[in-house]
Amino acid sequence: MLQTDRGAIILAGGDSTRLGINKSLLELKGETLIKRAVFTLRAYFTQITLVADHPELFAHLPVRLAGDILTGYAKNPLRGIHAGLSAGNLPYQFVLACDMPFINLRLIRYMAQFAGRYDAVVPRNGNFHQPLHAFYSSSCLEPIRRQVEQGGGKITAFYHEVRVKYIDSAEIKRFDPMELSFFNINSRADYEEAQKLAALTRRGGC
Repeated sequence: MLQTDRGAIILAGGDSTRLGINKSLLELKGETLIKRAVFTLRAYFTQITLVADHPELFAHLPVRLAGDILTGYAKNPLRGIHAGLSAGNLPYQFVLACDMPFINLRLIRYMAQFAGRYDAVVPRNGNFHQPLHAFYSSSCLEPIRRQVEQGGGKITAFYHEVRVKYIDSAEIKRFDPMELSFFNINSRADYEEAQKLAALTRRGGC
């Protein structure tokens, strides 16, 4: 993966219905989740695209802003991945949900070495996938579009149409023994746990 090819997409368009607030603006150690994600990823990626429903909230960040293109269909993360891949104009990019605050750059670098040889590089623990902490190539655009147009919202539903490299648990644990990379904040209890974990970990996982 060449330096100029390093692109990341952050999805910040969720409704956060369980928390009742915009999750991207929650703070950990005095820093919003979205700022934490952007500035951690900037240590490796040269181009960051932020997909958001309210781009005006993020105009101050050093990112490329994008919105959903497939707006006539049910809202789901596939629409955000499609928007980010379309806006980034790169052969493949890393996709991250903004509510996953414990980014491990060592694991991401390991995954990146496979990105040029597959259409998707996805962490997997048994049959449980982490599709919002994964690399996707531009060749996924058409399968994603078809999935969205057919009313499907499950990200993994298009995987059978593309070449996928799975990063299994043994590989993940080499870089992230507790698999904190996949911790996401969906509830107040999750947020409280994240605050405790943030006090014990370093940003970037390095």
